[in-house]
Amino acid sequence: MSSAGNIVKMLVGIIILIAGIVWYSGIPGVFTGFLGPLLVLIEGCVGLFLLFVGLIVAWMGYDDYKMDQEMAKEEKKEEK
Repeated sequence: MSSAGNIVKMLVGIIILIAGIVWYSGIPGVFTGFLGPLLVLIEGCVGLFLLFVGLIVAWMGYDDYKMDQEMAKEEKKEEK
Protein backbone atom coordinates (compact mmCIF):
# COMPACT_ATOMS: atom_id res chain seq x y z
CA MET A 1 0.00 0.00 0.00
CA SER A 2 1.24 3.45 -0.78
CA SER A 3 2.35 6.00 1.72
CA ALA A 4 -0.41 8.37 0.58
CA GLY A 5 -3.01 5.72 1.35
CA ASN A 6 -1.64 5.30 4.85
CA ILE A 7 -1.69 9.03 5.42
CA VAL A 8 -5.32 9.15 4.26
CA LYS A 9 -6.16 6.39 6.77
CA MET A 10 -4.51 8.37 9.55
CA LEU A 11 -6.37 11.54 8.58
CA VAL A 12 -9.72 9.73 8.45
CA GLY A 13 -9.03 8.25 11.87
CA ILE A 14 -8.09 11.64 13.29
CA ILE A 15 -11.25 13.23 11.82
CA ILE A 16 -13.42 10.50 13.37
CA LEU A 17 -11.58 10.96 16.67
CA ILE A 18 -12.23 14.72 16.56
CA ALA A 19 -15.91 14.07 15.78
CA GLY A 20 -16.08 11.93 18.92
CA ILE A 21 -14.48 14.69 20.98
CA VAL A 22 -16.89 17.29 19.57
CA TRP A 23 -19.78 14.94 20.32
CA TYR A 24 -18.89 14.95 24.04
CA SER A 25 -17.61 18.51 24.32
CA GLY A 26 -21.09 20.02 24.58
CA ILE A 27 -20.57 22.77 22.02
CA PRO A 28 -23.96 24.56 21.80
CA GLY A 29 -25.86 23.78 18.62
CA VAL A 30 -23.81 20.72 17.70
CA PHE A 31 -25.75 17.43 17.85
CA THR A 32 -28.30 18.84 20.33
CA GLY A 33 -31.82 20.17 20.45
CA PHE A 34 -34.16 17.32 19.46
CA LEU A 35 -35.69 14.12 20.79
CA GLY A 36 -34.30 14.37 24.33
CA PRO A 37 -34.17 10.75 25.58
CA LEU A 38 -33.12 9.39 22.19
CA LEU A 39 -30.35 11.95 22.03
CA VAL A 40 -29.11 10.90 25.47
CA LEU A 41 -28.94 7.31 24.28
CA ILE A 42 -27.18 8.26 21.06
CA GLU A 43 -24.71 10.50 22.91
CA GLY A 44 -23.87 7.65 25.24
CA CYS A 45 -23.21 5.16 22.45
CA VAL A 46 -22.11 7.00 19.33
CA GLY A 47 -19.55 9.28 20.93
CA LEU A 48 -17.54 6.43 22.40
CA PHE A 49 -17.86 4.54 19.14
CA LEU A 50 -16.43 7.52 17.24
CA LEU A 51 -13.58 7.90 19.73
CA PHE A 52 -12.52 4.27 19.55
CA VAL A 53 -13.02 3.82 15.81
CA GLY A 54 -11.07 7.01 15.11
CA LEU A 55 -8.24 5.87 17.35
CA ILE A 56 -8.14 2.40 15.79
CA VAL A 57 -8.21 3.69 12.20
CA ALA A 58 -5.47 6.24 12.88
CA TRP A 59 -3.36 3.57 14.61
CA MET A 60 -3.80 1.12 11.72
CA GLY A 61 -2.81 3.79 9.19
CA TYR A 62 0.28 4.68 11.23
CA ASP A 63 1.22 1.01 11.58
CA ASP A 64 0.86 0.45 7.82
CA TYR A 65 2.97 3.55 7.20
CA LYS A 66 5.75 2.23 9.47
CA MET A 67 5.61 -1.20 7.82
CA ASP A 68 5.92 0.32 4.35
CA GLN A 69 8.98 2.27 5.46
CA GLU A 70 10.57 -0.87 6.93
CA MET A 71 9.85 -2.84 3.76
CA ALA A 72 11.41 -0.09 1.65
CA LYS A 73 14.56 -0.23 3.82
CA GLU A 74 14.73 -4.01 3.40
CA GLU A 75 14.38 -3.71 -0.37
CA LYS A 76 17.25 -1.22 -0.48
CA LYS A 77 19.39 -3.61 1.57
CA GLU A 78 18.59 -6.48 -0.80
CA GLU A 79 19.53 -4.39 -3.83
CA LYS A 80 23.02 -3.71 -2.44
